[in-house]
Amino acid sequence: MKYVVIVDSMSNIPAHVLKTRDHIKAIPLNTEIGGKVGIDILDAEKLKHFYKQNLLKDNAKANATSPTPEQMTVFLLNEIAPHYDCAIFQSTSALLSDVFKNVKECAKTIENDARIVRKMAGITEPFRLIFSNSGNSSSGQTLLALYTDALLNKGVALETVVEKADGFKTNLRTYSVISDIMQARSRMKMIGHKTISMTSAVSGQLQRNAPLVSVSNDVFRIVHLKIGYKQAIKSLFEHAEQCIESGLHLPIIHVSYAGEISNLHGMKEFQSLQNKAKLHGAMVISGMMSVSACINYSSGSVSVGIAPKDQTLDPK
Repeated sequence: MKYVVIVDSMSNIPAHVLKTRDHIKAIPLNTEIGGKVGIDILDAEKLKHFYKQNLLKDNAKANATSPTPEQMTVFLLNEIAPHYDCAIFQSTSALLSDVFKNVKECAKTIENDARIVRKMAGITEPFRLIFSNSGNSSSGQTLLALYTDALLNKGVALETVVEKADGFKTNLRTYSVISDIMQARSRMKMIGHKTISMTSAVSGQLQRNAPLVSVSNDVFRIVHLKIGYKQAIKSLFEHAEQCIESGLHLPIIHVSYAGEISNLHGMKEFQSLQNKAKLHGAMVISGMMSVSACINYSSGSVSVGIAPKDQTLDPK
C-alpha cells in the first residue's frame, strides 16, 4: 500500500522536512494581503522574500482561509490519487479553520472520482481517504504528521496507525507567543473568545505585551497575557526544556517562527533548547511560519509543538 499523510499549510511543516519525507504532503491555504489573492508559501527562499518585504506592516488588511472543497478535490485527484492508495488527511483544529469541514465535504465524492482517475492511469485498486481533525495547529500539527508517518513507515497496520494517531494527538500541545496583542484579540474574537477587551488590548500594546497561548484538543486558551515579548519567549522555551527533562511521547520538538529564521537561531533561549534536546537525545526541527500562519499570529510570533508525558506542565 502506498500511503501519504496530508496536512494543511497552517502546520508550518518546513520545506526541508517535506523534501526528506516522500509520504507527507501539504495543501496550501488561500491568502489575501492588501487585496492581492494568492496561495500559501512553505518554501524557505520564498518565505525569506516574504518576510523581507514586510507586507503585514501597519495593520495591512490580510486574511487566510481554508482551501475550498473544490480546491481540495483538484489537489487530491491531481497530486494524490494517481500516486497513492491511501491518504490520511490531518487538518488544523476545527476550532480555528474550516479545513476539516471542507475535506469532510469533498470526501463524499472523492473516492468515486479517484476511481476514474486511477483507472485512466491503469490502477485497479480503490483509493481510500481517511480524514481527521488534529485538534491542534501549527507546530503540533507537524508532530502528528511525523508520528503518523513514522508508524506507517515501520509497516504498522493502517487501522492501528489511525488508532494510535488519535491517541497521540490528545497529548499534543502547541504553545505560541503572539507578538501583536491586537492580532491576538482579533483571532480570539473569530473563534468566539472575548477574553481580551479592546481596553486591555490597547493597554497591552502600549506596554508591548505578547500573549502566550495554547492550542490542544480543540481548546484555545491564554496561558499568560500581561507579559512582554522577551519574557514570553523565555517562558516558552524554558517550558520546552522542562518537558524534555520530564519526558516526551515523541522525541521531536517543532519550533516555528514568523520571520527570518536567523532571528530565531540568534535567540539564546532557542540555543539553550537545542542544547537541552541534544543532551537528552531529542531533536529540534525549526522553520519559518507559512504566510497563512503569519497572518493569523502576526510577524515575530513563535510557536512550539511538543508532546510531553507530564500533561500537567505549563509555561511559568
